[in-house]
Amino acid sequence: MYIPKNRIKTNLYTPGNEFVISTTEKNYTGYYHSLYTGEFFTGKNPNDTNIVEIVKSAPPSVEDLSPGLIETNVIALFLEDPDPVVNQEQWNQGDIVTYLKLKNKSTTDDNPREMPQFYYASPTKGDYKLGQFTRYFVVKVNEDQFMEIDAKTYNKIIKRGSDIVWELFQPIKTQWTIIGVEDDVFDINRNQVLIIEQKIGRRGLQEFLNNDYLKYYISVNLNNQYTSGDDYTLPNGLNYEGLYHIMPGGVAMTGRFHGEGEDILLTSISIEIYVN
Repeated sequence: MYIPKNRIKTNLYTPGNEFVISTTEKNYTGYYHSLYTGEFFTGKNPNDTNIVEIVKSAPPSVEDLSPGLIETNVIALFLEDPDPVVNQEQWNQGDIVTYLKLKNKSTTDDNPREMPQFYYASPTKGDYKLGQFTRYFVVKVNEDQFMEIDAKTYNKIIKRGSDIVWELFQPIKTQWTIIGVEDDVFDINRNQVLIIEQKIGRRGLQEFLNNDYLKYYISVNLNNQYTSGDDYTLPNGLNYEGLYHIMPGGVAMTGRFHGEGEDILLTSISIEIYVN
């Protein structure tokens, strides 16, 4: 069956724990491609051999996580700790100790502090009504290693909370578009990611996201929305408060419906990068 190229996303890659083979439910790691129907298949493109369908695996719930896995997100920041709890695949205690020494901070504090935990974002019905939602990330200050976190952890880091290791991370938040014309949503989210990488002078967020700029995407058109002034700005730079609508491409404009008024283009207050 012929499928137009603009209906296929090719050369995608997953490092695992994201998809399972539909027939065996085994974890899949490797290249894959997606169709406009929302289906996913192994192989860089439809011309690859031995193609099988893969489906997204459900994220583990808190109840599914063993105590040992949860404990790997807590680390004691003192040199004499006889049994430090460290997830070596994600974070290295030596990095923390070295950083604290360079900053002339205590490495003998026996009060454990939390490390950021990976968070599976989940848009709400309200987010889909708005057409976008906020995603939060951190990147290690000493290497291009990204992680998605929740809003609570993000706020702890920017406030330099005493119960979290904020020194090692640069927090980032951005708006993620989830409705509109598929190609436009893809480009909007991809551009957001490229802007973030440019602003922080780091690479790796694209790879961390597996170049999946349609994650959480649904194609709808929203009218008669309201913003209190925290979401969009007008062309003159002032915050916009009032009624607006979102076009199929994800573009927001003033007015309840398109064609009802001036349809002034609105710009999302979309990216916030905090520098420690």
